[in-house]
Amino acid sequence: MSEPTTRELERALSALAIGYPPTPDLASAVTTRLSAERSRGVRPALPGFALWSRRRLLVAVALGLLAALAVAAAARLAIGALEIRVEPGVTPATSVPTVDAGDLGRPASVAEAEAEVGFRVALPPGPAPDQVYVAEGLAGEPGVVLAWGPTPGAPAIGGTDWSLVLMSFSSDVDVALKTVGSDESIRETTVGGRTAYWLDVPHLIWFETDEGPQGPYRVLGNVLIWETAEGITYRMETSLPRVGAIALAERLA
Repeated sequence: MSEPTTRELERALSALAIGYPPTPDLASAVTTRLSAERSRGVRPALPGFALWSRRRLLVAVALGLLAALAVAAAARLAIGALEIRVEPGVTPATSVPTVDAGDLGRPASVAEAEAEVGFRVALPPGPAPDQVYVAEGLAGEPGVVLAWGPTPGAPAIGGTDWSLVLMSFSSDVDVALKTVGSDESIRETTVGGRTAYWLDVPHLIWFETDEGPQGPYRVLGNVLIWETAEGITYRMETSLPRVGAIALAERLA
């Protein structure tokens, strides 16, 4: 006997007379039960409650993620060509050398340095720098390092022969990385109405070169970092306090 076709099965099922049991009035029964529980002060367990718990969990996870991202952002500050990272507990060892103004390049005149880097070298008022260097071999374009010797009103920075060192770099690429032991060591301020950062605690610095990181070097002076509207990043290391350093930075011409 051949098997019935789908069409034949449909006709056979349609011809069957199946008696269904009586269906209770479910809507009325549920309504009556909910009313009775409310009258006894019992709050029914609604499906939405479980859903809300899951939502609250997702919200908590999202807030935790945002908090983690905020911590990560706080632990890394980038300004122009420089980056500052917070590494808790970092303390520069006395065996780590300090960076000398001539460690990054070759001596030059201001005019030679400007021709090399392609931007105007800003100078503070007063005496001309005692030394000018073109920072060569950096990852990207070269920079300029200016250095002034100590004077009666400006003592030498710890571990160096200079009272003021001013570095300037094009902000197109990362040139240097600083690490400090606490985010409390970084104070946000302004130079010329633009964001700047002030560090007055010992920390470490690396320079990115064509051959890889150069350093670390120990920094014992006060440091002010800012970026100009023209895209030049400045790093000033000085023995001046914060107010004096900012006033000097705003007088660069």
